[in-house]
Amino acid sequence: MKTVRSSEPIHQLTEKSPARTVWALALPTMIASLVQTANSFLDRIFVGQLGSEALAAVGVGSQLVFLCMALSMAISTGTTAIVARMYGANDQASLRESARQSLGLAVALGLLFTLLGYLLLPFLLRWYGLEAGAEREAYRFLSPALMGLTGTFLMMGLSGTFRGMGDTRSPMFASIVATVVHIVGDWVLIFGRLGFPALGVQGAGIALALSMWAGTLMLWGQQWFGRHRDLAIPALPLWGWWWRILRIGLPASARSFIYTTSSVMFTRILAGTAAGTAAVAALPIGLTAESVAFMPGFAFAIAASALVGQALGARNERLAERFGWGSAWQACGVMTVMAVVFYLFAEHFARMFSQDPQVIALAVAYLRINAITEPLLAFGMVLAGALQGAGDSLKAMMATFLTQWVVRVPLAYLLVYTAGWDAVGAWWAMALSSGFSGLLMIALFKQGGWKKVKV
Repeated sequence: MKTVRSSEPIHQLTEKSPARTVWALALPTMIASLVQTANSFLDRIFVGQLGSEALAAVGVGSQLVFLCMALSMAISTGTTAIVARMYGANDQASLRESARQSLGLAVALGLLFTLLGYLLLPFLLRWYGLEAGAEREAYRFLSPALMGLTGTFLMMGLSGTFRGMGDTRSPMFASIVATVVHIVGDWVLIFGRLGFPALGVQGAGIALALSMWAGTLMLWGQQWFGRHRDLAIPALPLWGWWWRILRIGLPASARSFIYTTSSVMFTRILAGTAAGTAAVAALPIGLTAESVAFMPGFAFAIAASALVGQALGARNERLAERFGWGSAWQACGVMTVMAVVFYLFAEHFARMFSQDPQVIALAVAYLRINAITEPLLAFGMVLAGALQGAGDSLKAMMATFLTQWVVRVPLAYLLVYTAGWDAVGAWWAMALSSGFSGLLMIALFKQGGWKKVKV
């Protein structure tokens, strides 16, 4: 079998500069994230032209879609950790089996959660406590968007395999294709271009689903027509392998699930403020603009995950540690620069998405307050990725639980309602909890227990 030549990357890991190796893996992911950020910008701009109700509806609807996507992280993270370890150890048979089993697992879970999504959708939207118009628009957005979930699960499984082998370019190209489909789909279906009817937020949901499947097909095609065709065929279930993937991946999925569900609670707190819909509408604007800073953090976390796993597979713990710290410091430098940018140009960002003075003011406050703890957030994001790549995803999950549910949500409630800071209190809760996350992850990585985890 010649689809995996793992002796080459291990040679590079031991002899090339770790900083250069980190950058080489992070850059394609950063480019993909930049494209996705542009996608989010345009998506919010398109939807923002439909009014505050539509903007709030898509913000809430996107949270629920990402809640389902968070569940797919179980496949992506588990696959990356196992493939990276086997790639570093030159265990080609186990690499092949893990890649194929991850695809079979992706199909099964994707279909299951699509069904659950449709069954639970009316109850979830009522739970948010949105105004009637915003709730109706959220339902119109989500009904078609959920059709893309199975594609998302498959894309996560495929991406996990590529990244575990140190290939971040293939997921980058798939992400670019998905983004182009999403942007064009938004432009055509929201406003009724090229002979299509103007569907409003429903068109945004259709475009999102189409983009998920487009990215999946692109990634699968790169595998099938490339050097790894034997990894592109889903295998019949082997429960031992499924559990092996999920044992590592479920805590990572739970981490994303914890983050997303806490965001749902955070949004509900915002909905009860004096600003109400304006505060809920300002949140996705702030998150979209702040994603300029999230972009390098996510990219370096992906690089750290793959490189730490490969180095541990090669039984080089010292190099694995260097990859973890090196990735975190590079992310910190880039994210600090980005934080300064959106602090200085916060109002310009906000005005790109809304003309409502109240929404603009709240979005500006969000960006400037959260810029303060952006450097620590970089360490939190990247070192969590390093732990997951080592297979120690349980610690990353517990850190996220403490950050979101023990610190962020209660602190937001206290600052918003008890201290009377209203929506600005919620922004401070976000910033302080992000700083706490960074400090906690630094302590966990320094402790070093992740070096002994078996995958």
